[in-house]
Amino acid sequence: MNTSRTAIAAALLVALAIPALGQVKYGGYMAVEYIDGEADSSYTVGKVDNLLAGFLANGLLKEKYGFAIEVRARGISTFDLVQAWAGFLPSKGFTARAGLFLVPFGTWNRASRPHESLLVRTPLNLEFLYPPYWRDLGLLIEGETGVLSYAGFIGNGLAEADTLGSGQQFTDNNSDKGKGGRLGLSFGRAIRAGVSYYVGKYDDTNMYDLTLEGADLSWVTSRWEVHGEYTKAFVENPQPYERGTSEGYSIWMVMNYKSFQPIGSFQTVKYQDSYRGGIDLDQSRWTAGFRYVLSSTFFLKFEYDWNSEEGTALNNDQFQVQLGLSF
Repeated sequence: MNTSRTAIAAALLVALAIPALGQVKYGGYMAVEYIDGEADSSYTVGKVDNLLAGFLANGLLKEKYGFAIEVRARGISTFDLVQAWAGFLPSKGFTARAGLFLVPFGTWNRASRPHESLLVRTPLNLEFLYPPYWRDLGLLIEGETGVLSYAGFIGNGLAEADTLGSGQQFTDNNSDKGKGGRLGLSFGRAIRAGVSYYVGKYDDTNMYDLTLEGADLSWVTSRWEVHGEYTKAFVENPQPYERGTSEGYSIWMVMNYKSFQPIGSFQTVKYQDSYRGGIDLDQSRWTAGFRYVLSSTFFLKFEYDWNSEEGTALNNDQFQVQLGLSF
């Protein structure tokens, strides 16, 4: 997001000035990675990369009104807004937010910051479904009552791009709005499940639909966590090109053994789109590693990825070490 430094500075000043009006909480996170891989991987030589730092302020103003501002720096030269919204928050059963928000599709997108996620890399099927930290500018309504949770939004939507993962925009490129949301169920404290949906015209001519579908499931106890997301995408294309599709799933799990937490996952995706450069991917990935919690705010992750692609023999396994903190 090419947000000017002036806008970032203004957002920070607002976040720091609001305590005079209400109750505000501040927080943040930092992470950096060391990555190395085989000859056909993205990192053929070991490299320190993916420096990330974020600052978050959120709070209540006069009981029923709230806000959130989140600013993120990637590397040393890229700054952007992750969230900047104001909302009416009368109860747990109903809230309304206007502004820039993280899109409620599945569970990963809104909880993928380094200190929140178990994995270092984005699961394959989600990498080829929507942009990282997928945000939209518009209106978000959500709430929770009993076993049911819901979220619905309308915004500028995604734009046409080379891949599904690069269609992030912040101004609308056509006259159609993106629409979607998630419905969730909780079965006791341990099991949660949900379905997600998104549809919107993605092209400048306002003719072709992009449709995303998803289902998620999680099982969390004091000792074990298991998470999974299934996803599917349909991309309408001009004639005579067939509709593009992306389909896949990912499962990741962790055993909580005091400060040492072994982690494993399996991820797979099939992505085909003859209109956009003849995309034809059939990839899968096994991962194994661990998270070591050094303190309540300081953590270390190690992850090794065994990558494979149908019909192609590549030496592209990769490992990464991520060091981070939250405050």
